[in-house]
Amino acid sequence: MRTKLLTIFALAAAIGLSGCASTSNQNSMVESPQSSLRHQKRGVFPFQGETITFDARHVATKATVAEAIVQVGHESTLEDGTRYIPIVGTAASKSIVRLFARIDDRTEAYLDPDTWETIYGYKHLNENDRDREYYVWFWPDDQIASVERHSNGNVVKRDYPLPNDTMDSVAWVYHVRTLNLEQGKTYVNYTFDGWTINRVELRVVGEEDVWTPNNGFFHCQKYEIWRERSDGIAPRGALSGVFIDPARKVHVESYHLADAWLAMDDAKTPVRLVVSTGIGEFDLLLTSVTKE
Repeated sequence: MRTKLLTIFALAAAIGLSGCASTSNQNSMVESPQSSLRHQKRGVFPFQGETITFDARHVATKATVAEAIVQVGHESTLEDGTRYIPIVGTAASKSIVRLFARIDDRTEAYLDPDTWETIYGYKHLNENDRDREYYVWFWPDDQIASVERHSNGNVVKRDYPLPNDTMDSVAWVYHVRTLNLEQGKTYVNYTFDGWTINRVELRVVGEEDVWTPNNGFFHCQKYEIWRERSDGIAPRGALSGVFIDPARKVHVESYHLADAWLAMDDAKTPVRLVVSTGIGEFDLLLTSVTKE
């Protein structure tokens, strides 16, 4: 059942899985696997009070182009009794880069403090002349998300059927940090930011030492991130109203999106992310991490 949430939620960065990709020539239909994590109580969320800062560099030119900051707040409660933990990210282009590539992005994810499920997400993508906002309400019991998209003065509202356990992309990063990831294995999750369903494969490929300018070396586990983009198709006919994972229409087949490095410390600190985009690779490197 949908619980009323106040729309005062508004916060952090589109660093995650919102990058563009070319569309495949042939759409395909695939079934979503059932999952079994719904409503499991997981204890105290361990990243409350954490702030992580990254510098983003264009790999080909080695120029620093942006700074990204991700902050995790502490558990709070709305007037209606809704409890949540906020995660806020921002990304902004720096100095002269803003003359030809202005980026002021913000992403927010709000998690249930007990189950760590995403209950609300917000994206503000302000890139050159493209400015759009997505307000996303997650309804895990109904396996849908309600989305409001604001762009150029227009508002579009739509419900999206989602696979079970679908989460916001930023929330997915923190989910991964709680897992015991084994080398050679692949871990699959679904994420949604307001416009497409991402089937995300995390492939554990090895261990490496990564140097950072302010914190020295981190011994890290290295991962490949693969992404498939699709839309959910709501069950019809006899299955209408039955809460099963929807079929998905794939628009972009799985492709290599990024390489990531998490420190092999207790917090699995994110250290480095190399992301492929339409204008080359970008290298996000840790500059600071603090905990309140």
